[in-house]
Amino acid sequence: MGFRELIKKVQDYSGFSDRESKEALEHMVESLSVHLTEGERKDFASQLPQELQDIALAVYPTEAHARQDMLEQFMENQHIDEPRAKKQILSAWKALKDAISPGEIDDIRAQLPNKTVQFLH
Repeated sequence: MGFRELIKKVQDYSGFSDRESKEALEHMVESLSVHLTEGERKDFASQLPQELQDIALAVYPTEAHARQDMLEQFMENQHIDEPRAKKQILSAWKALKDAISPGEIDDIRAQLPNKTVQFLH
């Protein structure tokens, strides 16, 4: 699935503008990637369009990132309120689940904090 198609899926799921859908998707890839081991991050990136691969591979997990809640990251980095952040996260996650293999989704979930896994259902 291409980058534009993924943005369109986020837009379809959320009703957001093209720009906000793109930002939500890019931020979601970044937020997921900081929680993954290097090998898993590379596997995840390999299933994404080039524009998102670059984002996934450019971030490195840190203790601070790993501990910070994804919802808090979205609210802080996007300067949005909690309901909007939740909608961005869930719309981008749903689009990503359409684009990558079920096995990769399971591998990603296995490395995320329990609170995040429960939220992403």
